[in-house]
Parts: sequence; C-alpha cells; structure tokens
Amino acid sequence: MKTTDHRRTLRRTGAGIVAALAAVTLSSCALLSGPTPDTPERPTTPVPEVAPEFVPDGSAEDNLPYFTEVIRTFAAGTEEVRGQQVSTAVMNAGFSKDAMQVSFDETKTDLVADAIYVSVRIDESCLLGQVMTEDRTFVTRVDAALGPNNDICLIGQTRLIDW
Repeated sequence: MKTTDHRRTLRRTGAGIVAALAAVTLSSCALLSGPTPDTPERPTTPVPEVAPEFVPDGSAEDNLPYFTEVIRTFAAGTEEVRGQQVSTAVMNAGFSKDAMQVSFDETKTDLVADAIYVSVRIDESCLLGQVMTEDRTFVTRVDAALGPNNDICLIGQTRLIDW
C-alpha cells in the first residue's frame, strides 16, 4: 500500500506541476498578445520659403532654422542614419565639431539605435537634433545646456567625434 500511495502522491504532484507550468505559459502568451502601444505622430516641420542661413556669431535660437534645414536635408537623403553621417552633415554645414556631441549607433545590447541624437552647444544653449533610424523622421529644438558648467547638451555617454 505504501508504494501505491507514494505513486499517487507523485502523480498528483506531477499533475500539479504540469498545470502550474501550463498556467504560467498561457499567462505569458496573454501578456505578449496584448495591445501594442500607439506611436505618436511626429509633427511635420514646414519647409521654409526662404532658405535659412548659418549665423556664425549667432545664438542657438538664431541658428535653429538653419540647423533644422541641415537635419531635414540629411533625413530626406539616402545616407545611412548613423552618428558619423549625421554629425558630418552638421559639421559640413559650418557648425564646430568641438561644440558637438553625438549618440552611439548601437545600444549596449548591440541592437541598432532607434534614433541618432546630435547636438551643438552655442554658449549656454544647445541645438538638439534627433533622426529616427527606421523612418527618417526628425525633430530639432533649442534647450539650455546642462551640467555644473552649463556645457553638456546630451546626457549620458556619447561617441568621441574623431572623424
């Protein structure tokens, strides 16, 4: 009788474990098949009627229209959306490489970055640009520089611009 009781207990325990694993598996599938979040639409920046010009001694606000046009032109092109290409377009437009920061092309888990961020510090303000790698949409704006010396535009570790 002891052997039979032991087998029944093992069967019940085994059946309980199988039921628990099935419940976990099914609940995990339910989590994965749930609704996907909506991606907000990015506002479209209108193309200026008159081409903006670089203002070498101007403020970030003065240069935002020109910076926006540089980023728009890059985004409309065919070059790969990577940090070197985006920052080179900004440098070729007349902005100082020494005042720039650019994000990495890949995440720490070796995935392609969703977006490339580039910035140009002008005094205590920053021109900020973001180009999405998938659809090439972009956003630009001016923000105050950060940090104890008001000299940081992009928070976190950024790429060394050595090209």
